[in-house]
Amino acid sequence: MRILIVSPEANPFARAGALAEVIYGLSRALTQEGHQVTVVIPYYRQVKDAKFKIAPVGRTLSVPLSIKTLTADLYVAWLTPDLNFYFIGQDSLFDREGLYGTPYGDYQDNAERFIFFSRAVPELLKTLELEFDVCHCHEWQTGMVPVYLRTLYQNTPYCQGLPIVYTVHNVGYQGIFWHYDMALTGLGWEYFTPKLLEFYGKINLEKGGLITADIITTVSRTYRQEILTPEFGFGLEGVFQERADDLYGILNGVDYDSWDPAHDQFLPALYDANDLSGKEVCKRELLQYFGLDLTLQQPLVGMTTRLNERKGLDLVHAIMPQLVAANVGFVLQGTGEERYQYAFTELHNRYPQTVGVEIGYSVALAHRIIAGSDIFLMPSRYEPCGLDQLYCLRYGTIPVVRAVGGLSETIEEYDPATGKGTGFKFVKFGADELMAAVNRALTLYKDATAWANLRRQAMQQEFSWRQAALQYLEIYEKARQKRRTLESRASSHAS
Repeated sequence: MRILIVSPEANPFARAGALAEVIYGLSRALTQEGHQVTVVIPYYRQVKDAKFKIAPVGRTLSVPLSIKTLTADLYVAWLTPDLNFYFIGQDSLFDREGLYGTPYGDYQDNAERFIFFSRAVPELLKTLELEFDVCHCHEWQTGMVPVYLRTLYQNTPYCQGLPIVYTVHNVGYQGIFWHYDMALTGLGWEYFTPKLLEFYGKINLEKGGLITADIITTVSRTYRQEILTPEFGFGLEGVFQERADDLYGILNGVDYDSWDPAHDQFLPALYDANDLSGKEVCKRELLQYFGLDLTLQQPLVGMTTRLNERKGLDLVHAIMPQLVAANVGFVLQGTGEERYQYAFTELHNRYPQTVGVEIGYSVALAHRIIAGSDIFLMPSRYEPCGLDQLYCLRYGTIPVVRAVGGLSETIEEYDPATGKGTGFKFVKFGADELMAAVNRALTLYKDATAWANLRRQAMQQEFSWRQAALQYLEIYEKARQKRRTLESRASSHAS
């Protein structure tokens, strides 16, 4: 199958968050199943700085945008014979330090940037005469791709009848802009209705993708159920309910080539489920890195996360005095909202010997925190899938998570009676509930034998991308069958 994946980011070229890892992991897994994959992302500054051979295609696109037309330069890179990337370049929109914004907020012209990117995709197919069996779009930044394929480009060669799968990774981000940005789309105002792009008087790019795609997926079965409700649907629950028959949940996978303590290039020592001695070396190195005055016997709690409200950081901040009083160490790496950066920096200043904080993000440090910690916190308000808890399982670092979305689906509560389980969960969003779950973990930690058994159980879990890729291939086939049926009906009516 020839698969087109459209995303606002993808490893190893441009990363703002876990989506980049997802796109790369899924793409590689699909090629390993014998399929041809092409990924399209913007030509960001990060892409220019990537240490890969990227070549100009030698063709340009003319992309209408409101009353003007912008040129898109095209670039290509081949990672393997079955996996290539196209990059859509327009320096005025994409040659910037961040992908979506700065530490102070989103770029104000994000509507223009990603409407341009979305319209450039069908122009790319038409200009380079690229044929695909399915188009798989990700997140709100690509929401207009399905809209264009079903409106302005519905009769265009290489676009006509192309089956579309649209994946929502986080409904909390929808691409909502003021209604005057409708002019950027090149579509008439007849499309600005509750049946397509209108959303409480504004334009909603994700809504457009949800309504026009053949099949919709999200990143766990639990999250699929949650987004049907007002609590998690963020105003789109009605759309999800209407399209429930075409809505599927597929859990994200893990790239074990990158995330495995048995061959992790970022660790000071390697280890596996049969020999955990290297994990102690990783813990010692992590304590030294943060300058903490703790013994190896004292439990160490870790986090590497975006610093925003969704991640439950208020709860973590609230329990910190209790952790310190219990002689528990804590390390955090993250960047995001200034209030959290300040709050956790202040905690480090208050408890410099037991609390380590690094504002920023480093892939290497993320690996070292996950390997060197004993316990990992993910007390999210909501979490569509989550990847860190899956990494932690392979590294024998026990997750304490809130039972929402993919966290609930992937972590099994430890049962002291049977010794089975992979972590600790709590349901109600509250500091007391988080602390109770942490205390259950700390109690077990005192039993070295039981703790080692729990670690080994966690490390034996399997969440490879192959499982997810096989499910996506089934979804692609559903989309193709549905599109064939719809096209056949349309031809019958026309005749």
